[in-house]
Amino acid sequence: MAIEVSRLRFSYPEQPEHSVLTIPSWSLAKGSQTFVYGPSGGGKSTLLNLLSGLLTPTEGEISLFGQRLDTMSSRQRDQFRANKIGYVFQQFNLIPYLNAVDNIRLACQFSQRKKQANINDDITDLLTSLSIPERDWHCAIRQLSIGQQQRVAIARALINKPKFLIADEPTSSLDPVNRDAFMALLMSLVAENNITLLFVSHDMSLANYFNHVEALTDINRIEEHV
Repeated sequence: MAIEVSRLRFSYPEQPEHSVLTIPSWSLAKGSQTFVYGPSGGGKSTLLNLLSGLLTPTEGEISLFGQRLDTMSSRQRDQFRANKIGYVFQQFNLIPYLNAVDNIRLACQFSQRKKQANINDDITDLLTSLSIPERDWHCAIRQLSIGQQQRVAIARALINKPKFLIADEPTSSLDPVNRDAFMALLMSLVAENNITLLFVSHDMSLANYFNHVEALTDINRIEEHV
């Protein structure tokens, strides 16, 4: 399995009696493309932060590719995330004054790829495959179109050859034409590289791209503790 969650509960320290997530058991198979849908404020981003090791569970176990995230130190989780997980954010989280190449290279700083000589070749290959003109590679990100910024964000998420890719509502600001183009490109890259994909959104029109669709309310058996 790519992901295995068992007896998980999470609450924020400022409200320990309020469980944001309660997941008795949940798993994703390696190589699956999974779409999880739910309303804003329903715990989707919290789930993603737990699966990427940015948060640790209040109770329970989280394993990715057979390794327990919940027992790792903060440093170990950072290294695991850099080497195994790619993340496409809703707002891209690119550094506006850096160019495309430097934004992508920055993702290698904490990974095992940091000292590999072929990083520049891989960046070139990704930017080319994502149809970003070479003349734009060295422009500040803020000078690129939203569509180009989105493709740079995909390249950054893929540069470390992740086994697991998280996409957190990355199409929410796109019109239907650009949304469909983005989805076609993303699914092609995921299939080509045999990446396990977890995509969360409230937009049910995207569900037909995926081989596995789940409602967050079916995963999260939330309970209120008063």
